[in-house]
Amino acid sequence: MTEELVRIGIALPDNLLTHFDELLINNGHSSRSDAIRDAIRRYIQYHDWMNDVKGERVGILTIVYNPLKTGLPTIIEKILFESNEIFLSSLRVSINSDYYLRIMVLRGEGEHLVKLTEKLSAQKGVIHVKLNTVNFIE
Repeated sequence: MTEELVRIGIALPDNLLTHFDELLINNGHSSRSDAIRDAIRRYIQYHDWMNDVKGERVGILTIVYNPLKTGLPTIIEKILFESNEIFLSSLRVSINSDYYLRIMVLRGEGEHLVKLTEKLSAQKGVIHVKLNTVNFIE
């Protein structure tokens, strides 16, 4: 039995679509639809993995954001300040005139790390957030 397909429409900036098309050709996808299905599967897998991040964890959280977006640096600092007890170390570098990369080493309850990641991901002007964790070993 084959799965029924449902059509959807999405709007993308031209430069994002151009870059996407280049990648899908280089990665062996047969069509945009095939590549988007693959991307959605990976998105679901990542969020399923995030839901399993429980217990004491050590992790690295990376974020790329536009510091020129009105109010964004202040919002990010507020979110991070609210989670200050889990920070071991943090580094911020300027990638170029439009973007900062921030790398944070964290230690704490996995669910807390996930909530922090989700809060940062939801901010306009944040273009990348990724959390990687391992179980804490004493």
